[in-house]
Amino acid sequence: MKIGILVDSSTGFIPEEHNSKLIRVIPLHLIVNNKDDYLDTPKVIKDNDLMKILAGNNRTTTSQASPGELMEKYDEMLKEFDHIIHMTIPSNLSGMHQTAVMLANDDNYKGKVTIIKHFLAANCVQLLALKFEEMIMDGINDISKFQEETDKWTKDTWIAIIPSDLKKFAEGGRANSLLIAILKFMKTKVSIQWLEKPKKIGMGRTYKAVLDKMTTALKKEMKNEYELLLVSLEEINHKIIEQIRNYLSENKLEFKEDKVPTVFPWHAGIDTIALIAIKKTLLPKKIK
Repeated sequence: MKIGILVDSSTGFIPEEHNSKLIRVIPLHLIVNNKDDYLDTPKVIKDNDLMKILAGNNRTTTSQASPGELMEKYDEMLKEFDHIIHMTIPSNLSGMHQTAVMLANDDNYKGKVTIIKHFLAANCVQLLALKFEEMIMDGINDISKFQEETDKWTKDTWIAIIPSDLKKFAEGGRANSLLIAILKFMKTKVSIQWLEKPKKIGMGRTYKAVLDKMTTALKKEMKNEYELLLVSLEEINHKIIEQIRNYLSENKLEFKEDKVPTVFPWHAGIDTIALIAIKKTLLPKKIK
């Protein structure tokens, strides 16, 4: 059985960068001022200067791929693969997961598409997709093993975000608007741990104050040796990212850097950063 893997652009996965033969990407939609609709692809972002739009005084929201777009992608992939493993953007961020579950139960796709249940996000899902590819190349074709692997990642990963624009974050429905309004008034920064039900893990007026709380939570929860990623946009304010790099280095936290998928700063501001920790033994061999 030939198995293909489908993820969406919220993972930041670019197949060409990984020389992937099994992983495909369906783009989400980036909406500007409730009217202009752009596909979330590197080419569209560059050609339309969307990072400049994000940095400006514009309302930026997202939309899931439509059922028709998803059906088209499934049909395209089923010409190449016998079965599709689909990791959608998690259901606590979008309705796309439910759309995928509905389509997977349609007679045209039943038994041919498996939707993975998870509450992981961003670069974490990108790395999990690479792990899935490795498993397939190693001859694993029992579909249940991929959900089992996902459950291990859910247990042994840690994701936290510091949104840079709390007003935008609230408008996107990701936080309690009243709380965000108070925090904005107080010029407070907040860090949010990404779980099935995201929770606030730190507040403070400086990045150091918030990072102190984030790293305390990280060390408490991640008992095993882990890979730490600092993710942000290339367009982030230079002073902010340098401050965070210096903090991590001074606190002897080894880290690598990667680009945050556009969907997240699109909802949370151009200077949004995240820390992602993954148990090292889980990582695909090509990343270790």
